[in-house]
Formats: sequence, structure tokens, C-alpha cells
Amino acid sequence: MKALVTGGAGFIGSHIAQRLLDDGHEVTILDDLSSGKEKNIPTGSRLFMADVAHIRDGDLFKDIDVIFHNAASKKNICLKDPYRDLQVNGGGTLKMLLAAKKSGVKTFIHASTGSVYGEVEGTLHEDGPTNPVSYYGISKLAGEKYVGMFSTDMNVVVLRYFHVYGPRQEDDPSLGGVVAVFKKQIKEGGPVTIHGDGSQKRVFTHVNDIVEINMRAWEEAENISGNVYNCASNIPVSVMALAGELIRKKKVLLEYKPSLEGDIYNFDVDNRKVRFDLGINFTPFKP
Repeated sequence: MKALVTGGAGFIGSHIAQRLLDDGHEVTILDDLSSGKEKNIPTGSRLFMADVAHIRDGDLFKDIDVIFHNAASKKNICLKDPYRDLQVNGGGTLKMLLAAKKSGVKTFIHASTGSVYGEVEGTLHEDGPTNPVSYYGISKLAGEKYVGMFSTDMNVVVLRYFHVYGPRQEDDPSLGGVVAVFKKQIKEGGPVTIHGDGSQKRVFTHVNDIVEINMRAWEEAENISGNVYNCASNIPVSVMALAGELIRKKKVLLEYKPSLEGDIYNFDVDNRKVRFDLGINFTPFKP
């Protein structure tokens, strides 16, 4: 089979691309390397360097069976340039869908985020309200809505990621996840930066579990097309507890800064749907 992975030079996309290659598929990576890195690109894949916000249909999509759409403007980028955020997460998704439809792509697996929920009291269910509180959450929700519009043209599945961690995670505070950022700060002798009071909860999910969900979503695409899935381990850990676990007896100071705009405190995630439909067993969290 022929697969196209957008954002395939990034953290999650590169792991998906490697798994596809290991399973014997032909892989093309679409990435503009604005945040992805060439060193992440798996040997054996083909790189097409372009921006999803400006992509056009053409030979790139010829004979492609499945698209794993992981290219995105990261959450912290939206604070600097919310219009660019919308161009990539909303407009880029629409451009990919239009090109996929025109080329007869059978399946579109879309990477979304738990940020589409916003600050919700109680448990986050896939069919619950979505009231994002950040530009990022709004643009990603727009992408989801576009995906839903194409459910009669191809098999589409939306995967909402939550706090993914693992090898190759970006440790730049403006791009990366808190696990990798904290590890880098500790390695450099600190301080470890906590935004807010540290009580905000996160549900950390290993990248290998996310890859497995993507593969099974593709396998079951005809049966589950149009569905949305929470992709989270559902093991809540506070940012302060994470920092304490990583620091332990190391002599590293904590530095408190104001909360980030759009930061969400509650992540009580219901993951029963992805466990039942796709048979996923999540990896216990070990930072």
C-alpha cells in the first residue's frame, strides 16, 4: 500500500512513517521542515517538501491509498501568529482533503487534539461539548469539521491526541511537550519552568500507543468511518507531580511563571471508545 504522512519529519509523524515502512508499505512524507527535522525522516521514505497550507493536487497524491494527516501548527505558535495557525490547521486540512478527494484517496486519518474541548467540568467524551479556549483549539476544531464534510467521499477518522511523549519529542518550549522540556531543563541544571501553580492535570500517552491507534484506525476505516476517538491513557498526572518525579533528588530549582494563554486545567478523559472499537491497551506512564 502507498501512504502519505503529513508532518512526517515531526515527532509523531516520523514514528507513524517508520511503522508503515516496517510493515512493508511505501511511504511519502509531506513536510516543510518548519518544526520537523530531516534527521527524523525514516530511511526508505520519500520526502516531498511543501507547506500544507499551500499544497495543490497533483502527482504527490497519485495512487495514494491512505493519508495520515499529522502536520499542524503547534499550540504555542498560535499565540504568536493566530492567522498562520488557522492557515495550517484549518486551511491546510481542507486543502489536503480536496486533493485527496480529487485523487481518489480511500482513507484519511486526521490527527486532532484534546484542546478542542476547552475547559470542561467532568469527563471528556467524544460526543460532549467542544468549546475551545485557544486559537489552536479553534483551528483544530475547524479541521475536524472539514474532515467530517468529506465522510461521503472517503473513509475518515478523527483522532484526538492528548499529551503524547516518547523518543524524538521536541524539547523546545515553544514547540515541545512538557515531559521533553522538563528533561532538557533538568539536564541543563534548571530551573524547571512551571506555568501557573502546577496543579493542572495532563494525561500522558506514549507515542507507540498513538502509532498503534493510527494503524488500527486504518485497518478498521470502513467500519468506523466518521468516528472521533479520544487517544489518551486516562492516567491524570499534575504538572507539579511530573516535575517532582523527574527531579527527585537532583538539585534543581523550580521557576513559576504566569499560566499560558489557553492552558487547560482539567483533562479527565474517557478513552473507552478507542479501547473498545480498536482494542487498544495503553502503556503505563513512565517519564
